[in-house]
Amino acid sequence: METRCAHLDRGGSLRQIAISIATGLLSCCYALCSLLPKKQRLVCISRQSDNAPIDFQLIRDYCEHRNPAWDVVILARQLRNPLSYLGEMLRQVYCIATSRAVVLDSYCIVVSLLNERIKAPVIQIWHSLGNMKRFGYTAFGTEEGHSEETARLMHMHEGYDAIAISSMGFAREFAAAFNANADRLFEAPLPRVDLLLDERNRAHQRAAILDAYPQLSGRETIVYCPTFRKQPSANEDRAAQALIDAIDFGRYNVVYKPHPVSKQVIDDPRVITIPGSQFDALFIADYVISDYSTVIYEAGLLDVPVYLYAYDWDTYREKRGLTIDFENDVPALFTGNPADIAQAIEADEFDRTSYRAFTQNNVSAPTDASCTEALCEHIIAMAEGK
Repeated sequence: METRCAHLDRGGSLRQIAISIATGLLSCCYALCSLLPKKQRLVCISRQSDNAPIDFQLIRDYCEHRNPAWDVVILARQLRNPLSYLGEMLRQVYCIATSRAVVLDSYCIVVSLLNERIKAPVIQIWHSLGNMKRFGYTAFGTEEGHSEETARLMHMHEGYDAIAISSMGFAREFAAAFNANADRLFEAPLPRVDLLLDERNRAHQRAAILDAYPQLSGRETIVYCPTFRKQPSANEDRAAQALIDAIDFGRYNVVYKPHPVSKQVIDDPRVITIPGSQFDALFIADYVISDYSTVIYEAGLLDVPVYLYAYDWDTYREKRGLTIDFENDVPALFTGNPADIAQAIEADEFDRTSYRAFTQNNVSAPTDASCTEALCEHIIAMAEGK
C-alpha cells in the first residue's frame, strides 16, 4: 500500500513539474508575442472539431461587416495527440497576444494555464444551448467527468472575464460548473439560434439537404441524435438497432446525426448518416429522437416534436450527473422502449405548447437584436474596455 501511494505521489509530482514547465514556456512565448502590435481583431478558439464552428462563423460574418469592422481569426482543432497539438498551442498564444479579445466555446489549455497573464478579455460562450448535465467542476467524481486533481493542476476554466449563458434561469449551475462568480455570467444565446429561428434559412437548409439526399423526398424524416458518452453503454449498438427496427420505413426516413466527437456508427442500409460537418440534419427533421442532449433545445426552437430514448437511463444518470429531472421537467415522452416512441410518432402525440414554454425557459432570445448581434456587441464592448 505504501509503495502504491509513493508511485501516485511521484506521478502527481511529475505532472505538476511538467505543467509548471509548460506554463513557463507558454508565458515566455506570450511575453514575446505581446511586444508585437495588437490588431483590431478577435480570436475564436475551439477544440470541438477541426472545422470552424457555426457560432464562430456567424461571429466572424457579423464583425467583418459591421461599421467599424473587426477582423476575426478562428482556430479550430481537436486535441488528438498532445505532441502534435503543441504547434497549435503556439499559434493560439500568438493570436491571443495580438488580439483585442479571446472567444472560446470549450476548454482551452493555453488560456487556463496563462489565465491572469492574458491582457485581453476572455469570453467563454460554451458550445451547447441550455443546461441539463453537470460538467466542469460539478462533474468531479462522476465517470463522465474529469479527474479533479488533473483539472485543478491544469487550472481548468480559469482566466475567463465573462461567460455567456442562454438563460439566467440556470446561472447558479453554470457558475458552479465553471467555478466562477455569478457576476461574470451574462445572458446571450449562441449565434446559431438565429439560424434556427430564421424561416428562410430553415427552408434553404432543408432544400440543400434534399438536393444532396433526394432519397429523403416523399416521406417524413425522423432524426436520431444521441448525446456523446465518454464511456459508451454496453447496450448502445443493440439499443440503436432496436430503435431502427421499430420504425415503419414505409412511412418514415431515418437520419442519424452523430455527435461531433462520438465514435458511434450505425451500419444499417435503411439509415442515412449526415455528419455535422456537411449539414445540420435537424433542418430536415419532422421528428427528433434524442436522449440527454441539449439538441432537444435546438429542436424546440425549430418547433419539431421531440422524443427521448433513455435506453441506459439507470446507468447514465449515475455516470454523468444531471441538473434537470428528465422524467418530469421535459414535456416529452421519456422511455427506454423504442416501440413506445414509434407509436407516439405515428399518432403524432406531442404537446407543442408545453414544449415551447420549456424551450423558452432555457433559451432566452433577445427581443431588440439578433443573438449574433447581441453577443458580438457585448464582446466588442469588452474588447474596447467599455
